[in-house]
Amino acid sequence: MIISRHHNNSDEKNHISPSHFFLNDKEKTKINWFLFEFAQGFGHFLAKEKRLTEKLYQKGIDNLRLKNFCIYYAKHLKKVILDKLEGRIANVRLGHEAIEEFFPAIGDRLVDKLLTIAAKAWDSLTEACVVCPMRCISERNERASMFDDPYYYRE
Repeated sequence: MIISRHHNNSDEKNHISPSHFFLNDKEKTKINWFLFEFAQGFGHFLAKEKRLTEKLYQKGIDNLRLKNFCIYYAKHLKKVILDKLEGRIANVRLGHEAIEEFFPAIGDRLVDKLLTIAAKAWDSLTEACVVCPMRCISERNERASMFDDPYYYRE
């Protein structure tokens, strides 16, 4: 995932891997796979926004930092998703707080742009979920066999 042309990190370091979403076999769950898919989509949509990534680069944010942010934001969503599923909140809300926490000095305009891209990634993923047979949300605690498939890992 090369997000901007200003990359000084290896392509491998910029790759969002399924391994970023589990520490042990017990964590190879469908909800964590869903989070991996969200992070991938977020990175994909972010890579299309060249003007935004250039502005972030001017703020000292490189591809590795953007990759780590996509992973961080996806993991942040886990609690929100689980709260929705458990009936503690009415809707999943993509918030600006995690963006501001990760990038405290980028300003409101860039935060808003990142939030808009997160929403695009969310909409794209949830639209795909309608036809996907994996049922990552309804079977969230079940094992996701995709974590063990070498296809999803770079060599």
